[in-house]
Amino acid sequence: NSQSDMEIKTIKELKEKIQPEILELIKQQRLNRLVEGTCFRKLNSRRRQDKFWYCRLSPNHKVLHYGDLEESPQGEVPHDSLQDKLPVADIKAVVTGKDCPHMKEKGALKQNKEVLELAFSILYDSNGQLNFIAPDKHEYCIWTDGLNALLGKDMMSDLTRNDLDTLLNMEIKLRLLDLENIQIPDAPPPIPKEPSNYDFVYDCN
Repeated sequence: NSQSDMEIKTIKELKEKIQPEILELIKQQRLNRLVEGTCFRKLNSRRRQDKFWYCRLSPNHKVLHYGDLEESPQGEVPHDSLQDKLPVADIKAVVTGKDCPHMKEKGALKQNKEVLELAFSILYDSNGQLNFIAPDKHEYCIWTDGLNALLGKDMMSDLTRNDLDTLLNMEIKLRLLDLENIQIPDAPPPIPKEPSNYDFVYDCN
């Protein structure tokens, strides 16, 4: 059974070697999605008609642009049309769920478990805060991962765990498949004959 133990050990080592590459890939994907931006619903305790706001990251990953919208946009909103901006360097922390300032306020929002699971906030400066309710769990994961990545923290969402598992397993299968398809010859290949002279000229043009 030592062969299967050996295989398990090899696969484990391979996973450890590949994991940082895959996490970097996931991080880039998350940041690309933040650059595209997302439309969020505005919080409205009185439940009047919905208003929207949009937030997106600048292509150089240094500034968050955001602003109010009258209606849900079709496609991306260009960042020069968004009124407000927040330098990423000013972000102190990203908090989620019960820790969000807007989830601590009194009112109906507190009892709504679904809303609680989609809430996150950016804390900046002394008391500055940007409060979000993600449109769905997927966007929640994208944004909390992306913001954590910007702050140099680990991406902790379920989506990252799933993506990591899927991509790692795919990569390992591909690498093992490559190994399986290599035919190792029984005899070494013949050594080529020596050239008649060594006056080689490489024409680089």
